[in-house]
Amino acid sequence: MIFHNLISAVGQSLARRKAAEADARARNNQLRSAIEHVVDEINPKLRAVSGYRKKLRPAVERSLAYSASLVEQLPEAVAVNGKAWSADPTVRALFSGVRDLQRVYSDSDEVHEYFDRHAGEENCYALLSMLCRERSVLGMEMHGDVMRRDVRQTSVSFADHRVVKPVSSQAALRKELEQRAFEALVAYALETITQRVSSRNTLQEQRQLLDMQLRLAHAKSASLTPLLAGKGDEVIDIEALRKQQQETGEALDQVRAGLMTLEDYIDRISEVLGDPQTHLRIGRVSMRLNKMNIRLDGAASAEDGHELDLTEVSLGESLRRILLITRFPRIELLPRKDFLT
Repeated sequence: MIFHNLISAVGQSLARRKAAEADARARNNQLRSAIEHVVDEINPKLRAVSGYRKKLRPAVERSLAYSASLVEQLPEAVAVNGKAWSADPTVRALFSGVRDLQRVYSDSDEVHEYFDRHAGEENCYALLSMLCRERSVLGMEMHGDVMRRDVRQTSVSFADHRVVKPVSSQAALRKELEQRAFEALVAYALETITQRVSSRNTLQEQRQLLDMQLRLAHAKSASLTPLLAGKGDEVIDIEALRKQQQETGEALDQVRAGLMTLEDYIDRISEVLGDPQTHLRIGRVSMRLNKMNIRLDGAASAEDGHELDLTEVSLGESLRRILLITRFPRIELLPRKDFLT
């Protein structure tokens, strides 16, 4: 009996070890594939750098882990349909009406194609992305028994709805969103490099122009031009040109220093992918709204309202969107638009 238990324990241990080794191989393959994808997207010439995989590995690994953790923070899927618009204050706040809700999903070719390919599926899971806008308006507000007019209020609206990647399950959608979050970071790394190259080219052109202007100024000062110039004629300030030329040269040297070699490209990529939380951020947007989507701030209003708690994701300094995992039913899909009628 003891011998049998020992053999069983050894067998279980070996099975666990094999499973762990298989998981490790799968993670390594995923990481290697991600590194190659980064190189393909940004600059295939990076493969000429000795040990490029090893140099990029920590940053890519960090971005992959961060992308997974970011998607984990997205709340559970919300049912988005006509019944939900009537019963769920959050859904009602996002759309002007049931028809608007249905139109957002029905205008998506991806949603139509999904239901065409999956005849047996009654629902699809998709990411809903939108902008949150606020504007100041004048309205009415009850204070006790008194109706006040021309009260400055904040109206909240949601616009530019986009439906992304309809799939059959929430788990499949979250896996897809992890990949898209990583892709967003890779694209942002490429954008920062592109902007740097663009700045370098612009500064090079500016310096070449200043060089020509300075040579022209020297040529004119050594010719008869100063002697023939009238009182109202413009006098070229050579010292100002020299100063501008020096400042432009210093700025150009600074930009060049970060992109002189392929090693520099790897450093720039690692700066972004190694610090993903600085560039791709997730946060909560909370507010109390009435049925007209007017903000009810603090205790200033006695009007009943509902709490709206949404997830906002931002990339860089400009891109900012509200994200919501949703479940939309086939039965509420409107026919495709016929642009010939």
